Amino acid sequence: MSDNHDLVIDPITHDLEMTSGLDEIAQRIKATLEIRYGEMQRLDPEMGADYSSFLGKNFNKQAAENDMRAAIEANVPEVETVDNIEFIKKPERKMQINFRATANIGEVEGGLQVDN
Repeated sequence: MSDNHDLVIDPITHDLEMTSGLDEIAQRIKATLEIRYGEMQRLDPEMGADYSSFLGKNFNKQAAENDMRAAIEANVPEVETVDNIEFIKKPERKMQINFRATANIGEVEGGLQVDN
């Protein structure tokens, strides 16, 4: 998938491009953090990240970091350690979340933007 979540088709073979290795792990971390805990009640009620510590007016950085770290560690087994989680407040009640982690095959990083 592209950064815009579009499927990518190889221009020569016309096959869907597959993501693997560190890119796949980064994509799975991002997907985990994009799902709000409890959002997938029927498919996987334990999937997702708890947004309650940074939604609204009372942002608690330490609690938010702990929640994001727990979601990554619980849902992406290749991650050995979550090395850094950064929160950047954006205009219009948005927040950028950047992550860096060590997986069993190397270091991975990425980010996502969430609406508050």
